[in-house]
Amino acid sequence: MARPKPIEKPKIEKPKQLLVEGNDQRNFFEAFIKHLSLPDIQVQNYGGVGELRGFLLAFVNAPDYDSVKSVGIARDAEVSARAALKSVQDALDNAGLHVPAKVGNPDVSVLILPGDDEQGMLETLLCRTLEGMEVNRCIDDFFKCAEGLPDVSTDKPDKARAFAYLTTQPDPHHSVGVAAKNGVWDLDHQAFDKARDFLRAL
Repeated sequence: MARPKPIEKPKIEKPKQLLVEGNDQRNFFEAFIKHLSLPDIQVQNYGGVGELRGFLLAFVNAPDYDSVKSVGIARDAEVSARAALKSVQDALDNAGLHVPAKVGNPDVSVLILPGDDEQGMLETLLCRTLEGMEVNRCIDDFFKCAEGLPDVSTDKPDKARAFAYLTTQPDPHHSVGVAAKNGVWDLDHQAFDKARDFLRAL
């Protein structure tokens, strides 16, 4: 039986910590934070949703944890924003942290994407930036055609549509996060208002 991969203690380098789900979110939020000129926020990838619990235990025992002033946790809602929030709350309680934030150090806040208690993910917000664009109608036509074919499934339509948009770029990339670093997404779009407010309040 394979042994579980040991959890490395996170390296804390800045007073504000943003813990995100996966490399796509890490790359996206690093680009977004740079765009917003918020240099005191460090982004750390805690892995998949099932790994947050172990990551937080390592995080609160990491060297320099006492220097942390605030912690933000971002994850996708997927099919249920409430279930996603409950999962994060359980992981925080297990690590001795609390939601909503209490007086003390550090303060903790949670961002469930896309927001407003909706199901979805980061790509849901990215797709909203395409609304009204001519290329979005082309993407509509592509998926209308594909849905009529056998063995075609779009269980995660927002993720699929975001990837379809990336194929139209001069340097196509399979990562929406790397695409953010390459300036593909409109980071000033109102679709990111709640995420923008969340980061500025961190």
